[in-house]
Amino acid sequence: MLSIRIGNVTLPNPIVIASGPLTDKFSKIKAASDAGAGAVSLKLTFVKVPFQSQMRSYSLPGNVIISPTNKRLDLATGAELMRQVKKELPVRMMANFSAVGSAVDEWRQLAEEFLDAGTDMLEPNFCCPNLDTSDPKSAKHSDHGGASIAENPEVCSRLIGMMRGLTDKPIVPKVIIADRAMLLRAAKACVEAGADGMHVVGLPISGLPPIDDEGVPDIPLLKGTPQGSANGSICKYSTFLATAQLGQVMKKPVMASGGLDNWKDCTDAILWGATSTSICSTVMWSGWEVVGQMLAGMKNYMEAHNYTSLEDFRGKALAHFTTPDKVKLIQGHSKVEERYCIGCGKCVRPGHCEAIEIVEGKAKVDAEKCIACGVCRALCPTGAISYQQDEEK
Repeated sequence: MLSIRIGNVTLPNPIVIASGPLTDKFSKIKAASDAGAGAVSLKLTFVKVPFQSQMRSYSLPGNVIISPTNKRLDLATGAELMRQVKKELPVRMMANFSAVGSAVDEWRQLAEEFLDAGTDMLEPNFCCPNLDTSDPKSAKHSDHGGASIAENPEVCSRLIGMMRGLTDKPIVPKVIIADRAMLLRAAKACVEAGADGMHVVGLPISGLPPIDDEGVPDIPLLKGTPQGSANGSICKYSTFLATAQLGQVMKKPVMASGGLDNWKDCTDAILWGATSTSICSTVMWSGWEVVGQMLAGMKNYMEAHNYTSLEDFRGKALAHFTTPDKVKLIQGHSKVEERYCIGCGKCVRPGHCEAIEIVEGKAKVDAEKCIACGVCRALCPTGAISYQQDEEK
């Protein structure tokens, strides 16, 4: 029911554990396998780790994890870990690795070592914002690494083409790009060079933490704070957007990640065009049981809608994704179900609204003044507010 296919590899389900703090040790990968993950992406690997690395972060559960530094693996460690996993565990594996764009020999070495170690898929990392250690004044774009690589289609094409010549196993580059046109150019270059799909990560790319009472960035045991990758729930809606943008034009699988916290988020990503979904922060906050809950929720959703496979509803929401000039406003207004209204007054607080007032302990809507903005419904603690279309209009 939940199986998917990427290139010539079949995954038992679409839940992939993203390359990150959950995938840098055998014990963690075993936990992911035991939890039922469809695949696991090994922690980001370099030929030689270019800078000091160990996870430090600002974490706000249900919102964001900002990590200016994180553990990376060197090639010897990463390849040996891959060999151990493929020897002892049944889970499908992705090799996530990176170098600067001009270091083609390093990319080749990384790909060859991981293929020899038995990886099921290659996931070249064109996405991390804090990997670029090159001179910022360099005019040669290929000298840069991480997310900068995806901004140069020629570099993407050169690297993917080289890897395609090494293997028939799936190649799924991981990218993060804000600009739609640039995202589509990168995807086109990768697919034409032989990629079997694209792994797209939602924004924001990076950020800085808030400041503590002493005026210091609120990340413990860290001296100096560079920009950090911003992960977690905050990325969800951007993930939906990037997924839909690729889903509209790509026939190859799209893997979506960034802010997908539960089964509903994963299902929504598939409705927006994803073939698979990649998760990390939600497991870091809530534990490995999240994987089983996601799979159970997706199965229940499919049974309730009489879907027998993910393909039955993948991309269904794309029919509604359009440009601003094609949007049609439906005239209507909010309404209050009085039996549920507790008169708390939260709905009358929005500064832009002139349509709601509390009368005899109940919220009342002036339909003529209501513009159906959508704000009050989310404020109501009892779900008493909904929206209805004006019949005469």
